[in-house]
Amino acid sequence: MKKKEEKKVVAIEAPKKVEFINIFKTSYFYWRFWVKEILITGKINKARFVRNEVGYSGNIAVQKTEVDAAKKVLADYKVKKPDTVDMWH
Repeated sequence: MKKKEEKKVVAIEAPKKVEFINIFKTSYFYWRFWVKEILITGKINKARFVRNEVGYSGNIAVQKTEVDAAKKVLADYKVKKPDTVDMWH
């Protein structure tokens, strides 16, 4: 006789919605070529560009849990390279 295999029911958690906070304003040009790379080198991986309705300007948005770290990374960059153009404000 074969024993019936019991099937285990595994509860699958629903994906949690990630909340993003706008921290600075910038243009898409700066985001695409520099700002995104600065954040990635600072280990801020959950960042995105939120475009305004008109034009190519927008906001830098990061995960709610990484707001302070992202601000610190960008502030450190400005201190290390004071002669560069202001890419965010």
